[in-house]
Amino acid sequence: MSERRETDLCLRPAEPGDYPLALALYLEGVKKHLTKIGRWDEDRFTALFYQGYRQEQTRIICVEGRVVGFIQVVDFTDRLYLRQLHLIDGFRGRGIGSALIGAELKRGVETGRPVTLDVMHGNPAKRLYVRLGFAVTGQDPDKEQMIWRLPGKPKPRTSRKRSAPDDRR
Repeated sequence: MSERRETDLCLRPAEPGDYPLALALYLEGVKKHLTKIGRWDEDRFTALFYQGYRQEQTRIICVEGRVVGFIQVVDFTDRLYLRQLHLIDGFRGRGIGSALIGAELKRGVETGRPVTLDVMHGNPAKRLYVRLGFAVTGQDPDKEQMIWRLPGKPKPRTSRKRSAPDDRR
């Protein structure tokens, strides 16, 4: 892998004409992962994308002037939510996602907020998220929810009622 220069990677605001590419990249990734576990339904995921995609939260990823993907981050008051990050084939595994997520983690530190995301079951990107310090907080039939907590911030305490006695010794 050749070293990537910062000038090779740029982000620009999404425009209305970017929606078809964003939808196609999303559906490609979702189909690949959810078909493996029998959860693929194109109509359902097209509708989910339509409901969640917001042009004003989305930036188009370009490398050497070529559009190679998109990132959508929701800026909540208590957290940053990495809603989408999709790259076209041939640009995955080149450090682009790591650089973009790293920038969001830095923004989280600067603003005092954790970063959350969802990852589809079976998506190999989960290894990257774990390597960057994300931890699983929950799951549903399609995906796992993950959080990156600010350095030095403890995990919130939760009370759990156990249905059976704790048999750990």
